[in-house]
Amino acid sequence: MNLWNETKSVPISKEQVWLAYKKVHSNHGSAGVDQISMEEYDSGRSKHLYKLWNRMASGSYFPPPVKEVEIPKKDGKVRKLGIPTISDRVAQMVIKEQLEPRFEKVFSPHSYGYRPGKNAHQALEQVRQNCRMTDWVIDLDIKRFF
Repeated sequence: MNLWNETKSVPISKEQVWLAYKKVHSNHGSAGVDQISMEEYDSGRSKHLYKLWNRMASGSYFPPPVKEVEIPKKDGKVRKLGIPTISDRVAQMVIKEQLEPRFEKVFSPHSYGYRPGKNAHQALEQVRQNCRMTDWVIDLDIKRFF
């Protein structure tokens, strides 16, 4: 296989967009900067999904801005949360479904963050097991690391 075959874009099908939409719909998310709720999106679903598929399939999709919401933390500070539009969440799901199986093959089995079938409880259990073998732990916050 040559470099062209490895870097060639993957066609986006209408079925991929539909399956991604069903996953996004089941999460019952709120509206993004476009203020289109899930109910409004559903009323024009075929129009929205066709437009999204057309742009993704042609390579002309650009995500809209993300709505920023501040979530209060226990220590009095706030955490900023980005809420994408429903169409953008569908687009992200299409890409996630394409990329995740490929990257899962190369991820370390010791990585637990945002991994399918892995969660914080499993990570803590692994830490407990590791502490029985060594007396040190490395914990990094990427944002503060740099």
